[in-house]
Amino acid sequence: MTRPTQQVFINEYLAQPDNVSGGTTPDYDQQFVELYNAGPGSVDLSGWKIHDAKSYSGADAARHTFTTGTVLPAGKGYVVYSGVSALPQGATYATVSNGGQGLRFDRGINQSGAGDTVYLVRADGTVQDSHSYANPPMDVYQGYSFNRKPDASATGTWDYGYSVGSLFATPGRRANGTAF
Repeated sequence: MTRPTQQVFINEYLAQPDNVSGGTTPDYDQQFVELYNAGPGSVDLSGWKIHDAKSYSGADAARHTFTTGTVLPAGKGYVVYSGVSALPQGATYATVSNGGQGLRFDRGINQSGAGDTVYLVRADGTVQDSHSYANPPMDVYQGYSFNRKPDASATGTWDYGYSVGSLFATPGRRANGTAF
């Protein structure tokens, strides 16, 4: 499949969040997808979508559709969280999934799931970027994000967030925790 130039791409995502504080159930609101704009100018994301394998197949609605007027400036990250409790107060380039069910990524084989694919699809239906996870090559661990290596590189390979920076998950920030 031929893809467009990777100016905007998936830089990091969290498939399996940590448990709700004091509980045994994962806090699925904490799932996120972080996009990054490595290009020289702003990109209008109006109508772009985030899918998992099930929604990309058409079995479910898109997990998120960017609203009209959503613009990602050059050198910035934009985070879509699965639920409202994860959205940091005052976040500039962040929102909550509007697909009705949150992001709903499969937990992966080592978490009693099958793995999944995260898609970024342009308004015209073209797949801009995607990443699949399963066991092997990459297990899913609670609280450990998948991140581009090197961070913020469209041509980077995928690794766990802690292998790229010093933290397990860094939505809206570089892998080392600093601002974009």
